[in-house]
Amino acid sequence: MKTFEEFQTLATKVPLALRNNRDRINLPVTGLQEEIGKIETLLAAASASGRFALTPEHRSELQNRLADVLWYVALLCGETGMPMQEIAGRSVAQLQERIKQLDPDER
Repeated sequence: MKTFEEFQTLATKVPLALRNNRDRINLPVTGLQEEIGKIETLLAAASASGRFALTPEHRSELQNRLADVLWYVALLCGETGMPMQEIAGRSVAQLQERIKQLDPDER
C-alpha cells in the first residue's frame, strides 16, 4: 500500500447491506467509539504495574485496533467526500503549528 488514496479505495468497499444513509455514518462513528474504548482498556492493562510495558500480545492487539480505527476513518472520509490524503495533509499542518507553539526555538 503506497498511499492513503489506495487504502481508502480498498477500505471503502463496504457491503451493499450497509449502504443505507443512517448506517453509512453510524457504523464508522460507533466503530471508532468502540475501538477507542478497547485501546484505552488495552493501554490501561499495559500500564497497570505503574510502568508502561506492552507485551507482544498487547502490541499485536493494539496494531489490530489501530488498523480498525484507520478503516473507520476511511469509511467516514469516503461517506463525506473527503480524501484521506487531504486529511493527512491537514494533520501534518496542525502538527507543524503545534510544534511552533510548543518549541521556544520555533516561536
